[in-house]
Amino acid sequence: MEAIVCDISAFRYWRVPPIVRLLAAGSIDDSLLQDLIGDKDLVGLRRACSSLPLAREFGAEGARWRNAGTESRALREVSDVLAVGMDAPVDVLVTRREQSRRATLVRPRFWQSGVPESCVTRISDGVGVVGPAQALLQIASRASPVQTVLLATELCGTFSVYDAPERVREVLQLLIGEGRLPRLGGWWPCLDEKGRLTDLWTRRPLVSKQGLIRAGESAPGRRGRTRLLRAAELVVPGAASPFEAQAGVILGFSRRLGGEGHAGFAHNRRIVLSREARALAQRASCYCDLYWDEGLDLECQSKLSHATGEGYLSDANRAAALELMGVTVLPATYAQLTTEERVEALSKLVAEKRGIAWRPKTEREREVGRRLRGEVLRSWDTLLDV
Repeated sequence: MEAIVCDISAFRYWRVPPIVRLLAAGSIDDSLLQDLIGDKDLVGLRRACSSLPLAREFGAEGARWRNAGTESRALREVSDVLAVGMDAPVDVLVTRREQSRRATLVRPRFWQSGVPESCVTRISDGVGVVGPAQALLQIASRASPVQTVLLATELCGTFSVYDAPERVREVLQLLIGEGRLPRLGGWWPCLDEKGRLTDLWTRRPLVSKQGLIRAGESAPGRRGRTRLLRAAELVVPGAASPFEAQAGVILGFSRRLGGEGHAGFAHNRRIVLSREARALAQRASCYCDLYWDEGLDLECQSKLSHATGEGYLSDANRAAALELMGVTVLPATYAQLTTEERVEALSKLVAEKRGIAWRPKTEREREVGRRLRGEVLRSWDTLLDV
């Protein structure tokens, strides 16, 4: 294999919905692609993908290509599909120090023993990409412990944050409006109150806790191993959005780590409803954003799911059904996590609803908590700025 995309670039690759990769670079003979978009529109879309920054740089002619390495030449053939998810330089795995000369389009990442073939997915005959767990293992060598936990929560969760290029977004929006967007690979976009595409997608988890542990344990002596294994201990699988992940860290981390000490919750626990509760909610079951076994559901109020009148009505029916099942529903907003006073008030309320004692924080715990919130409450995409 001539080029293996790894590290940050691999993580970004796995954030791209499969439908986008199909539109950008799928075979023109693919029957699903033919059903989705006409030949003329496909040509226009792919011309737009070829004009994206990474594809444009790889497609440029000139003197630099006379001395380009095999990795750059291999990546050039798949630059369109890479361009819909990342910019240059592309992180590429190398196994010898002498291969580590940085270039404009390629950023070598030294990994002496390489990665097992089973951990690499082929993009083309000459290009592969490491799996999500291996990508995070490399990132963890430079990321903070909190960044690593948040990124692990994304991989073990059911969401992806993906900002589609303008022309791709237009095509996706058209398919959504016509009711023809397929749920390819289980991925589905979250829409705003006007039915417009957002940057949030739902999908099945990319990695399990056990998968993270295996990746760490199979890399003795590697930088990032200890941090990845620690993140695997702390991660709570199943988060459905960045806000849920952030709330889980701030509320669930121990006080020693800056959190509120409300561990033991599950993300998106399924509650099967009784006949009476089903009549109220008009559904057979409900999912709780953060659920504690004492019977508390903390609901992360998002504009995406609660902005419309229908959304509020659905929330009310759902809350009534869960109350009938003995589950207390506690709405929480992003703003409640932003200041020390509001977090303390929310933490007290969670403790009360769980029926457990709450004690004031020490000054040391308050200081660590301020640092934790500073790391957690940031633009999600900046987590990869390492």
